[in-house]
Order: sequence, then structure tokens, then C-alpha cells
Amino acid sequence: MNQNQAHQTANRVFGCIPESLFADPVAFMTAVRAGVPGQWLASVIQSSGLDEGIAKALGVPQKKLEAMCQMENLDARTSEAVLEIARVLWSCFAVWESPSLAKEWLKRDIPALGDESPVSLLDTQEGRRWVMAVLRKIEGGQFS
Repeated sequence: MNQNQAHQTANRVFGCIPESLFADPVAFMTAVRAGVPGQWLASVIQSSGLDEGIAKALGVPQKKLEAMCQMENLDARTSEAVLEIARVLWSCFAVWESPSLAKEWLKRDIPALGDESPVSLLDTQEGRRWVMAVLRKIEGGQFS
């Protein structure tokens, strides 16, 4: 493995998603249009432990979620949602610097989110934006 390959391998979110997708809109859109592997969804679920919340966010029953994890490629709409959810979860884990604190925060009703839990807002693009905005404020020290 050359140095560039090692660098790319080291910069993975949830063990499989290239971190660069979150910083490069063209790469993000290319991945969405191609359809992300179901394994990426499986890795996000396994890393976050939020299978029920992710199933609700994607609007699918638990059994369907399990089947999606086995798919070679997800459709574009689902791929975009999976990557956006992964971005929110990854940001949350980075802000809290502890998987257990991040998971606790994701499940708790947050006043800054209209007394909704962050995980309950992952089902819409606007909800995901709102959670990201609150995470940026927490990171900036405005509130927790």
C-alpha cells in the first residue's frame, strides 16, 4: 500500500465512507448518483447503534433496513439520505468526543431542537440541517 492509499484508508468515516465525500460536493453527488453500497449503511448502523432511528429516518421497517444493508448499491434517494445521516452522526461523535455521550445526546429531547431528539429529526433534510446547526453551536461553546 502506497502512502496515498494509506492516507485514504485512514480517513474513513464509520470504517468505510471516505471522509472526503463530506468536504467535496462533486464527490458527494457522484457517490449519490452511483448509489452507495449497502455495506456503508450497515457500517453506520453498527457504529452508531441507532438501527431503529435510522430505519425511521429512512422510512423503512427494520426488516427492509436489514435487506438494504445487503444490497450492492442503494438507489440515489436512499444513498443521499444515508450519506447525510452519516455526516450528522459523524459530526455528533466528533463534537461529543465520546460515542456514549453522542448516542445519549442523539436520543435526548433537546430544547434547542424544539424539545425533539436529534435522531427523530434525521428523517428530513431540514431536520438534519437543524441538528448540524445545533452541533456547530455546541462546538462553538454556545450551549450543550
